[in-house]
Amino acid sequence: MRILAVETSCDDTAVALLDGCSAIAERVHSQEVHSEHGGIVPELASRAHMKILPGLVREVLLEGGMVGLEGIDVFAATAGPGLTGSLLVGLAWSKAAAWAAGKPFLGINHLAAHLYIHYGQRRRVVFPAVALLVSGGHTSLFRMNSWQEILLQGSTRDDAAGEAFDKTAKLTGLGYPGGAALDIAADSGNPDICSLPSPMADPALPEFSFSGLKTAAKLLWEGGADRCDLAASFRKTVVDILVSKLMYQSKEFGAKSVLAAGGVTANSLLRKVLRQECAEANLELFLPDRHHSTDNALMVGRAAAAALEQNPLASSPLSCNAFARWSGTSLSPIACP
Repeated sequence: MRILAVETSCDDTAVALLDGCSAIAERVHSQEVHSEHGGIVPELASRAHMKILPGLVREVLLEGGMVGLEGIDVFAATAGPGLTGSLLVGLAWSKAAAWAAGKPFLGINHLAAHLYIHYGQRRRVVFPAVALLVSGGHTSLFRMNSWQEILLQGSTRDDAAGEAFDKTAKLTGLGYPGGAALDIAADSGNPDICSLPSPMADPALPEFSFSGLKTAAKLLWEGGADRCDLAASFRKTVVDILVSKLMYQSKEFGAKSVLAAGGVTANSLLRKVLRQECAEANLELFLPDRHHSTDNALMVGRAAAAALEQNPLASSPLSCNAFARWSGTSLSPIACP
């Protein structure tokens, strides 16, 4: 079964052609214009998606040995959460293509898609499991009884971890988006030089808050803190909070596997500490490769493949609309059943 998946939830335009869960071809285009403005400009993002998406689709189809859409069995696109204008571009294109080809369309939940990057691989997730979704827009903990039962335990009350990394990097002159640059700068710093608070650090509380941590970093920077030392302290504080809460959930839940997904999983310290903690606890760890930690269409396609394996007749109505936020407690791959 060939799936053409599209992801346009924020500022990355992505397309993937899959055979089941296996990638045949994929492309991701990251918009650079936003760095000039110090943050994502929604109108510019949606306009860029409209310009870039058709060309990416052609490239992916050509690499997959196809000249048109006739060989596609299912079309899938992210419906939300995300920037509404950006989401509408991918949704509109995918629904129109599905209608023209007379094939099913699936509107996919962006949060579920991040977790489903681990679906259908040779190394299978053993349940029960716990999952950490940590990105520029989301920081959440889930308990997973199976791929069909993913239950939210808690989320951030204000900023997401990735947003905190990017804004602190911007503050210290590392650019925007600067999460990766802060990670590199932190390697040259001493995390014990700058004293930062650990907001909502109780491991038993499955919720997060990073707004106050940003403010504390700002005050230290304005007080003359060294960039690399501040970056190292900030990185260590965030990673300690994320990992302690994740490991607490894994112990309480009796988990056999730990999943991590989202752009912040590219952070080198987070990857290192997760590997150490899971090895000591004898837990199977599932980390995406760095290329698939950020927004991509392969995860959207795998979420669609999983939904179709559960129900071969699964589809979303063409009235499926974009949504900016998700407020549920049980996560499923299809956003528009």
